[in-house]
Amino acid sequence: MDEAALNRKAVKRIMAVITAGVLLLLFDLLVGFDFSTLRLMNSGSSMYLVRPVEGSSAGHISLKADIETENGTVTKDYELSLYPYASEKSSRAGGRAGASGIAGSMSEEELLAYEMRSVINSLNDDQSAKRVTLPDRLKTGEKITWTAAKRTNTAAIAFAMIVLAVFIYRNRFEPLEKMRRARMDSVRRQLPEFVNRLVLLLGAGLVLSSAFERIVEESRQSAALAGDYFYMCMDGIYSKIKETNGSMEKEFRDFARSSEHSGEGSRELMRISNIITDNISKGVELTDKLQSESETLWLSRKRSSEERGRLAETKLTMPLTVFLLVLVVVTVSPALLEL
Repeated sequence: MDEAALNRKAVKRIMAVITAGVLLLLFDLLVGFDFSTLRLMNSGSSMYLVRPVEGSSAGHISLKADIETENGTVTKDYELSLYPYASEKSSRAGGRAGASGIAGSMSEEELLAYEMRSVINSLNDDQSAKRVTLPDRLKTGEKITWTAAKRTNTAAIAFAMIVLAVFIYRNRFEPLEKMRRARMDSVRRQLPEFVNRLVLLLGAGLVLSSAFERIVEESRQSAALAGDYFYMCMDGIYSKIKETNGSMEKEFRDFARSSEHSGEGSRELMRISNIITDNISKGVELTDKLQSESETLWLSRKRSSEERGRLAETKLTMPLTVFLLVLVVVTVSPALLEL
């Protein structure tokens, strides 16, 4: 999987997100379309509605009322209807009883709902008034703030679509980076053991190429090393040497260079490659050099393991805290329930 393929995959995902976002926007606009035939007007000191002209149908509007009570602000949505203008004064107030006679049998919420229904019903008491002022207070004293109800979520959907598209674009190379980190981890984890085995075989009298072939052949028989990136690369070098009759040190150096350029290798791998190359060209003492490098690699691996252990402890802090809180709640709850 290369960067070009990941770019194409990211573009496809972004296009899918944009398509889904546009469909959601269209659906939201369709569902939340404002079918109101009235408009909420502001005169500066009050909010009002203009009654439909005489002979037309009733007007409708969706309003949101923020009612300030002693216990906080209560928000309610209402559908208001205004009858058309009538030149002759008419009254529709008959039949509505005041709240004072039944207030004692109502809860605060029920009384608030009753008062709001009375306010809404009173808007059509006098059809001869073209301008209908919305009351800013209930009879019980609560302040009312009127605003036009908004049903669409266009801004939220558009924002989510943009954020998701940007996230996909910024993380388009994450699979490649994850693969590179896994390969680098494999090299750093297996290299100390590989060098140590190489030192043991060289000390037993084998030449470098024979020792390398012995290590690779043994790794093929190990189920624990099956699929490991480092030993898969060593197996590839071994096969190439057999097919082309090439030199082990040249193929190993090419692998170290390519790994370093792709970001999957490490400085330790290049040092091992340089030691092996110096042995061929300058005749340096290979076993002693590799032995010293092996000790350095094991110390580096130990430090890396300690860092991972500390990182794992940090990641476990939050789950452990949640577990302790749950344990405390479970332990204390029976005692609290008895109080």
